Amino acid sequence: MTSQRRALQLLVVMGVLVPSSGQLPFLGRCPAPPAVHHFNTYHYLGKWYEHSRYFSLASLAGKCTHFIYTDQGYGRIGVENQQIKLLTGKLNSVVGVARVVDPHYSGRLRVVATNLPSLGTGPNYIVVDTDYSSYAAVWSCADFKLFNLQTLQILTRHRRPEPHLVADLRHRLRYYGLNTEKLAKTNQEDCPHGY
Repeated sequence: MTSQRRALQLLVVMGVLVPSSGQLPFLGRCPAPPAVHHFNTYHYLGKWYEHSRYFSLASLAGKCTHFIYTDQGYGRIGVENQQIKLLTGKLNSVVGVARVVDPHYSGRLRVVATNLPSLGTGPNYIVVDTDYSSYAAVWSCADFKLFNLQTLQILTRHRRPEPHLVADLRHRLRYYGLNTEKLAKTNQEDCPHGY
């Protein structure tokens, strides 16, 4: 197989899979933002609203996206990603389990969805910054040497956080070498009460 054909196949795969997964391509190697040291899983538990993220087709299909993290015992964290489908108005939910990958960098987790295959064993959910009570920034990167695929999300404890909170976090993320210009605000309008 020629190298041109391989490159074309890679571009097709990226064009189909990348937008649906929420990973954006960037040139070069992955940046190296810090992971939260001494990450406290207990304080991270509970409900988090998705404020913004890198573009994904899934984000276009839904609104009111939030995550619920629960203690599953034995070092496992239950993860439930919920959103309302725009076409049907019905709840869509994806369930999984997270586990700390490296106790020395405890903000580096591996999340595996229950009904999806797990590719790899390394961290795919890196908590870059959090105060546990109002905001968190979650990032991951797959490195292919010449390019990389990144995800970035800003999570908040309140559906409509204070603008300065998000602006300050975006500033820190830029300091860590992450691109915040490509973050798209998540639709959190007209969400059912209590959802």
